[in-house]
Amino acid sequence: MIENNLIFWIVQAFILLLGIAVGHSFILLKIRKEENKKRELELALLKKRAEILKQGKKVADDLEEVLYKAKIQQEIDDIIRKDENH
Repeated sequence: MIENNLIFWIVQAFILLLGIAVGHSFILLKIRKEENKKRELELALLKKRAEILKQGKKVADDLEEVLYKAKIQQEIDDIIRKDENH
């Protein structure tokens, strides 16, 4: 009778340890999956940031060109007005 109880409790202990091991593995798997998603999002963010910086530089260059052309046009208009007044 005591031997049967001892075997029963040993089997129960092994089942408990197996459950803990499986649960621990499952939790680690979920954590790694979330970390991988986080890394993927960070990489996507870095790509988008690089694209946005390129677009921002292009917009700044275009704006600088437009301002330069506007200043030249203003100087031309000023010269034409001076010639008309004389």
